[in-house]
Amino acid sequence: MNWPRVRLPPGLGAAFWLAAALLGLAEAALHSEAVLLRYRSVFAVGRAYDKLHALEQRPPALLFIGNSRVDNGIDPLAVARAWPGAPLHGFNLGLPGANAVVYHGALRRLDARGLLGGGAIRAVVLGLDESALQDGDSLGYASFLADRRALWDAARYREWLGSLVRLWSYSGNLRQLREPEKALRFVEASVREVDPVGGAAAGRLGYRPGFGAAQNANQVASQEQAAWSPPSPAVEAFLWHAIGLLQMRGVQVFVTLPPLRDRRPAFVDARPDAAPYRDLLARLRQRGVVVLPQPVGYRAADFINAGHLNDHGAQRYSAELARQLAMAGFR
Repeated sequence: MNWPRVRLPPGLGAAFWLAAALLGLAEAALHSEAVLLRYRSVFAVGRAYDKLHALEQRPPALLFIGNSRVDNGIDPLAVARAWPGAPLHGFNLGLPGANAVVYHGALRRLDARGLLGGGAIRAVVLGLDESALQDGDSLGYASFLADRRALWDAARYREWLGSLVRLWSYSGNLRQLREPEKALRFVEASVREVDPVGGAAAGRLGYRPGFGAAQNANQVASQEQAAWSPPSPAVEAFLWHAIGLLQMRGVQVFVTLPPLRDRRPAFVDARPDAAPYRDLLARLRQRGVVVLPQPVGYRAADFINAGHLNDHGAQRYSAELARQLAMAGFR
């Protein structure tokens, strides 16, 4: 069969192939961790790779994972200082805006590198909040960090396709380059190494001190609103997959509920619409997950905003976590 040949208008042939080549290069760049790492000061995904590379180069015994409430709420160095036993190496893998789909993908990546259990990561502390169980990926992590096979098995075909065609799935984040500040940071990162806000991940073991204006106010409002929406069953399934993987590798699993300024976490709130979260916490205990005591006694001066601790609050919370983990049996 003779297929018809596509004929471009005169003069457009070279332009078409040049545009196709540029798009191909852009797509290839989004599949290169080295390129994304280069722009870690511009895109959240680049900063996530900065964290992953740092912990993979020096695997911790204790891994903290969660979203922004972990990112700027737990200082592994403060945990180590308060640790009652031998020196303890921890790392903070808090990823702002991430949910359980992304947590699972990050843990699958670490498992593929042989870092779960054995002589590497012995325990994981999951900083759990309501938004971790909600659908949504405004920062575009899923296309890069979610486990592709798990996305297919969960019939999340759009995200699965996005992991293959990242230029399409990440286009919303790339459009942020129209903002002058982002564009200037992109140009600067193109000509020299620029660390993200809060510094390189290796310097503070993944911890980012209170970041004030860098926290998106809309994201904070969205997290607070999500507190009273029930968990997404599809996202919750990834949480159970992650816990199953950790337990299969012999990794101790702990859950902590980061302190909030104005309310109790839904997991321990008596409101009727918080019942799904209370039930989830009970099922975590049934699965052998150690739920650490809810931190109390924090003041407004310990917070940047309603959901995030400042550095002073983080130092207190980190020391408290060290004591709780020791009492809960982590060695």
